[in-house]
Amino acid sequence: MKTRAEFLAWKRRQLLAESGAQRAALAQQLRPWAWRLESVESGLRIVARIRRHPGWIAGAAAAVLLVTPRRLSSLFRLGVSGLRSWQSIAPTVRAMIERMR
Repeated sequence: MKTRAEFLAWKRRQLLAESGAQRAALAQQLRPWAWRLESVESGLRIVARIRRHPGWIAGAAAAVLLVTPRRLSSLFRLGVSGLRSWQSIAPTVRAMIERMR
């Protein structure tokens, strides 16, 4: 017959194993939420940074007021042509950089 101390030690081991299994199951269930919570945390960090720099808010408001749809479309066209130009010369630039090394 087991003594009371042996029984309590056995019961403790059993409860620890059960709680470990429950923790593992809970961690598996919460894994999909980890990415969502990380994105929320990064959003909160951005908001905190913007609050520390109120000039950014004023600059963004001024940019919204100054950029008209016509200017915006011309900026998009400029960006697209710049991207196309970069894509055409990028292999040459990379080759030149490799030669310099």
